[in-house]
Order: sequence, then C-alpha cells, then structure tokens
Amino acid sequence: MFKQLILLTLLLLSSQASLACQCLWQGSFTKAANNADLIVSGKVLAHKGNAADFEISKILKGKEFLEVIRLWGDTGKLCRPNIYGFPEHSEWVLALHKITEVPDDGFNPNTPSFSYGRLGDYSLSNCGVYWLKNEHGFITGNIINGPRWQWQDEKMNPVRIEVLEAYINNKIDDKKLIEAAKPQKALKDLMKNTLQSLE
Repeated sequence: MFKQLILLTLLLLSSQASLACQCLWQGSFTKAANNADLIVSGKVLAHKGNAADFEISKILKGKEFLEVIRLWGDTGKLCRPNIYGFPEHSEWVLALHKITEVPDDGFNPNTPSFSYGRLGDYSLSNCGVYWLKNEHGFITGNIINGPRWQWQDEKMNPVRIEVLEAYINNKIDDKKLIEAAKPQKALKDLMKNTLQSLE
C-alpha cells in the first residue's frame, strides 16, 4: 500500500510538471515588447476569474478602439502571470498579445471567467518582461538589458513614461534609454550620506 501511494504521488508530480509552463526567455521589456500586438498604459479596473478589465489611458504601439479591454492571465498551465499580481486600481505599461485563436478546450461556458480567453481579447505572457509598473508617470521594472528571468530590476532608475514612449517610437536609441534607467550616482551618494548621518 505504501509503495502504491508513493507511485501515485510521483505520477501526480510528474503530470503537474509536464503541465508547467516552459518557454524561452524573451528578454527585458524593450526586447519582449517587439513581439507585442499592443503596448498600452492604463489601470486595472476589476478582476474576473483569471481575467481583468484594463482601462487604457494611452496607446504606445498598435491599434485598439475599445477604452476598456480584457486581459487574460494564467489558468495553472499557461505561460502567463497570475492576474491577481496586478491589483485593482494599479497602473501599468503592458505589452500584450491579441487572442486570435482559442483552443478547443480553451473555453468552458460553465466557467466563462476562468478560461484561455475570448477572441479579440488580450493575453499577457510571462516569458519575458511584458509589464512595467507605472507610478505617477514613472516606469519601473526590468526595462532594458536587465538579468534573465527577473521582472523587476531594483538597480534601474525609474524612467518617465515619455522617455519609454520616445524609445518605442524610435525617437531615442538604446544608449539614451540605458542612460535614463541607470542609477544616478549623485542621488545614490546623497541617500547613502543621509543614512550614514542618521546613524
């Protein structure tokens, strides 16, 4: 009986591992976003199952006529982030993929808010940095040339959204964006000196 229980446990673990997402790293936001159908800034309005309604404040790349779009996250076996990692009323810059096909088992009418997604909606991938946090017009995250499999990069300086938009629209190059995201030495020294004086 004990051997059968161990065998059953191993079978379950191996089947779960086979369902786990496996994908190649698509890079920091600037690289990953090259594959996106739509890049937008805006706010999460509400969660519904593994989806969220997202209000677009600005389109940085692509076309979309709706002011509110639906984003679909992970169901437990997709290469997508958990949608609840994007709290209601939080603001983001997102690089999205439009859902143009739904697998045969991708939609269950009995659980419409928990599925692969609907045609015309958008999905968010976690195979690269497809999202950046937007706080008061400053963007944070693994923007450019950051470490692999790291969505946040604390070493990068927050960047104004206008700088990122200029980069996306080819008005500035990699060097200027890297310089903008580079930690400012003078500010870092000031913070270090302030901490030392408080001690």
